[in-house]
Amino acid sequence: MTIARRPGPLLALVAGLLAVRRILRLSTGTVETVPLEAYVAAVLPAEIGAGAPAAALEAQAVAARSYAVARKGRHADQGADLCDGVHCQVFEGLSRATDATRRAASATRGLVLVQGGRVIAAPFHAVCGGRTARPAAVWDDEEVPDLVPVEDDACVASPGARWTFFLPRAQLPGLAARLGFPEARFLEVWSHGDDARVSALRLAAPGGRSLVVRAFDVRARASEIWGWSSLRSTDFEIEERPAGYLFSGRGTGHGAGLCQAGAIVRARRGESRAAILAHYYRGVVTVPVESLGARP
Repeated sequence: MTIARRPGPLLALVAGLLAVRRILRLSTGTVETVPLEAYVAAVLPAEIGAGAPAAALEAQAVAARSYAVARKGRHADQGADLCDGVHCQVFEGLSRATDATRRAASATRGLVLVQGGRVIAAPFHAVCGGRTARPAAVWDDEEVPDLVPVEDDACVASPGARWTFFLPRAQLPGLAARLGFPEARFLEVWSHGDDARVSALRLAAPGGRSLVVRAFDVRARASEIWGWSSLRSTDFEIEERPAGYLFSGRGTGHGAGLCQAGAIVRARRGESRAAILAHYYRGVVTVPVESLGARP
């Protein structure tokens, strides 16, 4: 990963003052307009934690800013750029920013991640469990960056790096109903992606009928029923037992891009912001957004 030269301080200051984001408050439907850099400082506590080491906060700041720039207008039909929930980035108000998160935003002011000449909607997640995911294997309905999966030893001892979930056989039809196949009585892993995560599952019904569904969709529907801590990721194995199915998995979250737990450990090891970003976003460069010739 390379870092381009910053523009002059006056240009950067003017561009920074012009850059704002309209945030849709999901609970009220109102739209709040906030300065981009203040927004970045305010999302860090909810996304990675205000107590994270400086290098991890700065890496997260670059990722969060990149996402906010790339996804500007995501909620244009509601008069906003981004929402305040996990659909975009968690924003609980400017008051949530701390001295540490403001320093991280200031130290990285204007820096964004670019691939192929475009700012990427930089993905990030809680814990990868030892290996990250390819974004295209997670999302197929939005433009995503081309990031290669990477091995990551930094997060393997973190909470959420290993997990289990037991799905009673009697509850499988309820899950399958949300996937459009309520007749299902059995399930199995159908395929894996090149990132080694499960890409598809097969639901089977008596009589030989079956339906192949995306693992990402299975995880999403399970989270709706049993909460996010049920199927924490799509990196798992399944063991069929008489009473149901035991999922044994790795990681928490979609697994693509920056692993927040790994970034924290790497920062504590002494790795710099640049080194952390280079590990998780290979083939991507860090540049000042103003150098791209457009308002952030």
